[in-house]
Amino acid sequence: MAWKGSESDRKDRVTGPALTACLCFPQVVTGKIWPGEGPVVPHSASVPFIAAQGVCPLHTLLSSPREGRQLHPGQESRELPHCSSQEEAAAAGDRSSLENPVKVEGEGQEGNGKGQAGDQEEKGDAASAKAGKCQEKKRKRCQFGPQDPEVPTKARKPDPPADQGARAAVSAPLPSFDASDLECSLCMRLFYEPVTTPCGHTFCLKCLERCLDHNAKCPLCKDGLSQCLASRKYSKNVIMEELIAKFLPEEFKERRRLYEEEMEELSNLNKNVPIFVCTMAYPTVPCPLHIFEPCYRLMIRRCIETGTRQFGMCLGDPVKGFAEYGCILEIRNVQFFADGRSVVDSVGKRRFRVLHQGQRDGYNTADIEYIEDQKVQGEDQAELMGLHNCVYEQASSWFHSLKTSLKNRILNHFGPMPEKDADPQVSPNGPAWCWWTLAVLPLESRAQLPFLAMRSLKDRLNGIRRVLAFISRNQN
Repeated sequence: MAWKGSESDRKDRVTGPALTACLCFPQVVTGKIWPGEGPVVPHSASVPFIAAQGVCPLHTLLSSPREGRQLHPGQESRELPHCSSQEEAAAAGDRSSLENPVKVEGEGQEGNGKGQAGDQEEKGDAASAKAGKCQEKKRKRCQFGPQDPEVPTKARKPDPPADQGARAAVSAPLPSFDASDLECSLCMRLFYEPVTTPCGHTFCLKCLERCLDHNAKCPLCKDGLSQCLASRKYSKNVIMEELIAKFLPEEFKERRRLYEEEMEELSNLNKNVPIFVCTMAYPTVPCPLHIFEPCYRLMIRRCIETGTRQFGMCLGDPVKGFAEYGCILEIRNVQFFADGRSVVDSVGKRRFRVLHQGQRDGYNTADIEYIEDQKVQGEDQAELMGLHNCVYEQASSWFHSLKTSLKNRILNHFGPMPEKDADPQVSPNGPAWCWWTLAVLPLESRAQLPFLAMRSLKDRLNGIRRVLAFISRNQN
């Protein structure tokens, strides 16, 4: 139908989607309601009043208020009903507007031509259809009443108990769980005895200790780990160890087998015996050592881990690397320092001869055979007993003739002179006092080495007697 009124009033009327939007908000207060038309947009000066009454923001945006518009005189604003009753009101309003169309007069010229009226009607029909769809959607949202029991609804699955969820997570299989996910970044093998550093990185215990032998920092982030060197205590990662044992049992068994084979190989005191190339050592004689080189830190630690607590001591050789004869030392005690150094209290056990030299992880090794003194019987034994007693008295006299300060130094380092044995052939290495005397005599290492290689106690006693006689002549 044609619009009768001013063009400005017609543009300010809101119909279609704007009316539908206002109807869907239960607390909307609008301005004047014209029969069959949208609400008149109030003047901008009355916006605070409308906001106080709860005007719909969507209505305000769609209406685009202009300056200078006033509420129609003689009309009062009223509140729209709730969404539950808005549908009936909207339907009734539509029917009444169709049955009794109202012509509205206004200022301005008469309506435009029939062509323009037809265009307006087509646009109005499209807007009404669109408004009907929006109203249908919003009606479903605004319904708060009980739902139809016949309409199927999705039932919510109750949450499982926390303890059952935890047990399911632990027992659930992990198809993507791979052994490479739990490899040490240092040895590139499966974690064995995993420990976690204070900075949060996890390594094998042996791998971390070897790295700390060279540098007291984390191998990954270079964070300081001096506290680990000082206390020699590491945080064992129990969860990691349990995960490997539970989900990778075959790989864990193989990894443990390799470790045990390595420990068994290191425990062999005949092949690949670790050799400390430093000084002379003798059976039954204490030999304190200051350990500071990384390779010897590793060697001493392995000797303790394997349980043998033994290694070989050989004199250095400029041609062969180390001497052909040496002595096995047994670790009695180790004192560690905060910077990684240590003092090892060791004592000589047995003599050996080097068969083959080698190296392992930076320190020397050797295949060895142990040597013992040859025993004598009959007249040779009686002659050996007389020589043994004579040389013992000679060595005791020389020691007591030394200055008090020198004697105290010898006693502090090597201990007191051992007593004379009733049978000098009881020990396979000979009497202990012979080795003690050789250790305290002022001889060069090259002069002491032949005594270590001797297998005849008689030859060793004669050699000690000649050295004592030479020293006594020089003192006099």
